[in-house]
Amino acid sequence: MNVSIIIVSYNTCELLRNCLTSVREKTCGVDYEIFVVDNASNDGSCEMLEREFPDVRLVRNRENRGFAKANNQAILMAQGEYVLLLNSDTVLENNAIGVMHEFMRAHPRAAVCGPLLLNADGTVQQSIDTHVTALSILRKSIVGTTGIGHRFFQSAYHPRSFDYFKRFQLADGWLTGAVLMIRRAVFPEVGLLDEAYHFYNEDADWGLAVSRSQWQTWFIPEAVVTHFLGGSRKTQSEEQEISFKVQYFRQNRYFFWKNLGTVQYGAFRLAAFCVCAMNLLRRAIMTAVSSSEKRLSAIFKMRLGWKLFLASLEHGGDKGFGNRQ
Repeated sequence: MNVSIIIVSYNTCELLRNCLTSVREKTCGVDYEIFVVDNASNDGSCEMLEREFPDVRLVRNRENRGFAKANNQAILMAQGEYVLLLNSDTVLENNAIGVMHEFMRAHPRAAVCGPLLLNADGTVQQSIDTHVTALSILRKSIVGTTGIGHRFFQSAYHPRSFDYFKRFQLADGWLTGAVLMIRRAVFPEVGLLDEAYHFYNEDADWGLAVSRSQWQTWFIPEAVVTHFLGGSRKTQSEEQEISFKVQYFRQNRYFFWKNLGTVQYGAFRLAAFCVCAMNLLRRAIMTAVSSSEKRLSAIFKMRLGWKLFLASLEHGGDKGFGNRQ
């Protein structure tokens, strides 16, 4: 078996159908198996799979176990020499799996490679980034909160600032987990995905572990995949949206606490506190002066700001995120 394709799905029936159809239609020259790990979907995803893709190995979870745990389930069952982690909100535009498989076979020190990702409109999507530091998280906090300094602070791997999408490249960084082809032999050395991450950041965390080993990370622009960014996230209630963003903030903090040492973790906590405090103050002022038509939206944003501010006061090991390694 050449490649074990693993797709984690949660209520993404139509996206999943399109993804699997593209795998079936575009992939050639590769012997592969497909696992779909369903995280307790209630939209008919499992029934669709059994009806339209009977060759797919379906793993049904009774609860949403998150991205990392669900992928690890199938990785432990995989028989392929290589494992392809594939988001359900992706569509292959060419024989991307065949291209990456051929590259991995020709480069025995490659632990992982990823394709060129496109947005739905055909523009290039950032799929590689430098490893996270206190400075980079501060950059993202400033840009994300105030909107200023975008070009000054942008990543060296941003499509506007670097032509990485034009050529094969040995990456000094990590690849997004939307599409990753991984040599299965590296897992005993590097480890599986950290299951403390329910969603997001597990790719950056695992990519950092690869870079600290003797293995290599490669970007393969000849393999092309469209990624409908965020398509696997459904519309949420206000409470769910607040919970999601607070959880994401905590996972960023956990990443620093686990990986980057006391100084950088302290710098992150200080930056996070300052940004969250400034954001809360801004939201409070906007709520006070908002018109009646915009009052509900302003109150929601202030509630979110308050929750994030409280989260900024927590320690990295709190909330069930395990112990520093």
